Amino acid sequence: MPTRAFTIAKLASAAGIGVEAVRYYQRRGLLAQPGPGEGAFREYSAADVQRLLFIKRAQELGFALDDVAELISLSAERDKRRVRSITQQRLAQIRQRVTHLEAVATALEGLADGCERTSPSEGCSILAALAATPRLAEPVEA
Repeated sequence: MPTRAFTIAKLASAAGIGVEAVRYYQRRGLLAQPGPGEGAFREYSAADVQRLLFIKRAQELGFALDDVAELISLSAERDKRRVRSITQQRLAQIRQRVTHLEAVATALEGLADGCERTSPSEGCSILAALAATPRLAEPVEA
């Protein structure tokens, strides 16, 4: 028996997540579901807390749960090349999202500036821009 056993509620609290998140990670196979301890409660270990913290940190860095599962399996194999590849793929996706978000921020700045320059009688240019019907591409004749 581990020297310090956790109930699911204490495990979740120690990792800074909810009990339902623990159960979800168990259903996804990211965390093993322990057998019952000496009492009626299932007992988790400090290693389970560390696993949940690993999952949480990986998600904060933008890894999807499928990536996290693969990283967990790779940690046993010590396949640094594959871990680096997964990380580089996630980095490329995040950089793409950052580029998109910067474009969105620029567009919003333009809308806000345009709204500030319009007279009160003209209405809000932001609402007009959001309500505008997108122009459909003209069909190409063959």
